[in-house]
Amino acid sequence: MELQETLQQFGLAKNEANVYLALLQLGPSPVLAIARRTGLKRPTIYLILDELIKHGLAALVPQEKKRLFIALPPDRFEEKLELQIELIRQALPELTALYRTQTAKPAIQLFESREGMMNVYKEITSSGEKEVLGFFSIEAVPQELFESFEIFIRALKKKKMRLREIVYTKDKNHFYIQETKNLPNREIRRTAAPHKFFTDNFIYGNKVALFSFKKRFAVVIESEDVANSFRSLFELAWQSAEKI
Repeated sequence: MELQETLQQFGLAKNEANVYLALLQLGPSPVLAIARRTGLKRPTIYLILDELIKHGLAALVPQEKKRLFIALPPDRFEEKLELQIELIRQALPELTALYRTQTAKPAIQLFESREGMMNVYKEITSSGEKEVLGFFSIEAVPQELFESFEIFIRALKKKKMRLREIVYTKDKNHFYIQETKNLPNREIRRTAAPHKFFTDNFIYGNKVALFSFKKRFAVVIESEDVANSFRSLFELAWQSAEKI
């Protein structure tokens, strides 16, 4: 990496880096000499020198007849970096506390179209989570959303996920059950009336996805506490559901 790029990465503007390098090469110099070396106009040079002086990288050398400027040692960069590291160390506990407060808040996403709902199903099946849990009523899925069945069937057959589901259905021979019930990465149990589900529900990782078929929307809640609560409720229902 060139020296100019290195100085820019440290926080200097391009012209500030050019002027500082010129000062290192020229030694004590008037503005005219710096302008000739850098190709910048003198008014611009004065402004840049003011900034370099503020950064502690340049200084004015008092002379009787003309003003000379000089670059201060490059180890000033290391001193400034050490100071920045110390400042961030001091602020880190408070910054971390703010971060934890923010990340503790649940993130909620709303999807109000068929395409959005399908994208959520695709996210669930490709999330890479060790296990996905779900519960829904098969007959409640409208025909226009039957693609969701295909999304899960493909993912299960490709072994992209492990799935446990509790379904409410009157038809044990429904194609979704028949297509997936014998797959090694799939467990399914059935519940009967009056224990219907009025939404499609999935728990994966620290997320919960809820699908409303009547209103055609999906909500994804990202919260570890919410996901764990739904997971506990699922396990309670799983124990009493009928094996298929």
